[in-house]
Amino acid sequence: MIWIVLPIAIVLCLVVVRLRRRPRKSVTWRQLVNAGTLDEVIDANELLRHFFLADSIDPTDFLANYVEVSGSLPVKAPVEAGKPTRSAIAFGQGLDAPPGYPRWFLAAYPDVALWLASQDETSMLRISADALYGPEGARELIRLHGLKRITDLMDEKFENFDHSQLRRLVTGFCRDTRKRLECARAVKQQPPRRRWFESSRKRVPASHLRERVISDFDF
Repeated sequence: MIWIVLPIAIVLCLVVVRLRRRPRKSVTWRQLVNAGTLDEVIDANELLRHFFLADSIDPTDFLANYVEVSGSLPVKAPVEAGKPTRSAIAFGQGLDAPPGYPRWFLAAYPDVALWLASQDETSMLRISADALYGPEGARELIRLHGLKRITDLMDEKFENFDHSQLRRLVTGFCRDTRKRLECARAVKQQPPRRRWFESSRKRVPASHLRERVISDFDF
């Protein structure tokens, strides 16, 4: 009897493990646009070009984070959202999301918002001034008024940041932390094309394979 029960138990365990490892449903930007997920954003096309595609933001991660930061607000989605990224989860674990950021920014760049929120007052002022006025403008303001007095010249909420200022904030994060964006996805780059003077029999070493970000709108 035991020889019959044992194989059945093993099969059941394998089935359970396979179900648990079942990959989450992926989604494309095309599906999100068609489903109306970004309908609340007036300039969704601009966001796609200058943010999501430029930074290779994974639409599946974006959707999961968008649902997470939306709370009780309804979200139109073509598929069921998966698990949000670690920074987006942090907002729901006792750390409130910084006020004023648009939802799309928190969903696509939760690590950037978390990074700025974790800075001390001096660093936060410097980073914010750089985002608001650009590197040259911020340096000139600091020279004329000092870092502490910049608070009198700055907007209190990030909801007044325009897209160019949010773009500079993302750039500052990448420059200062030297990290890849949490929601960015990467794939292995194809081997470099053989030049005309190279032998056709020469093999490309694996070390020439490098990561590159994807900008796939899937249209």
